[in-house]
Amino acid sequence: MSQPRSGPTVALRCFGADLRRRREAAGMTLQSVAEKIKKDRATPARWENAETVPNPRMVGVLLDLYETPAGERTEVLRALAEAKKPGWWHPWREVAEVGVIDLESAATSIRSYAPGVLPDLLQTTEYAEALMSLRNPYEDPAVRRLRLELLEARKEHTIGGAGGDGKGDERASLWVLLEEATLRRRVGGPGVMARQLDYLEARIADVRSSVAIQVIPPRVPHPLAISLCGHLEILRFKEFGMGERLIQIGLHPSMTLITDDSDAVENYRMAVDVTSGLAPPRFTPLPLTSKDLG
Repeated sequence: MSQPRSGPTVALRCFGADLRRRREAAGMTLQSVAEKIKKDRATPARWENAETVPNPRMVGVLLDLYETPAGERTEVLRALAEAKKPGWWHPWREVAEVGVIDLESAATSIRSYAPGVLPDLLQTTEYAEALMSLRNPYEDPAVRRLRLELLEARKEHTIGGAGGDGKGDERASLWVLLEEATLRRRVGGPGVMARQLDYLEARIADVRSSVAIQVIPPRVPHPLAISLCGHLEILRFKEFGMGERLIQIGLHPSMTLITDDSDAVENYRMAVDVTSGLAPPRFTPLPLTSKDLG
């Protein structure tokens, strides 16, 4: 039986992509594979699309069909074992945006544009809780606590703590473009914002940090503002076969869009490059500090 997942991991996506490459190299279609293994066409399609995981016996059958060299079979089965593991976020799966979080945590590089509020990975717990209260004031406190726990785990897993922790090579590089208006928008009151600004300043001042922050002055026109694109991320991965992803963050998880369309990714990457060139460089202090909040 194929094993259903609570959500695909990058390891599972890579495994599915590898099955697809091997099938195509063997000159077989999904339909011809389905006929050989006596399944409907949707079954091998689900394996290749990382929707379900085939069992080892079935993978062995597929490798026979694709005439996979004996020296490669062990590595494929090792990849299968990795693909079957739940993501690190599994304990919080009930409140996790699985697609976003797994891609984010597997990325080697994340470039982000945040025109409205700070991106999740730069939020203090207080700031994040204030935003959650605005979005859903009637949410169960227990659910909100889970969301906050997950946020802290995401930050630690993806970019690590401020001040460096000796694990920089294992962290993603995060390059964020912020509108100055985002910093001036008081989320949670002056105290919350003051501590949030102090946190950002610590990140900016830390030369060992994998986090880069640029603040776009309010009177600077740039292509991302013209496009009215909202909050977006461009993710890059080290895994073979994992192309860059563009994520456009929506107000609700159902409104978040994820694409690997090369044209879309390239267009937004160019817009991010241009905008980055128009903003003050990395390590430039914030245009306002916690003392300016009064």
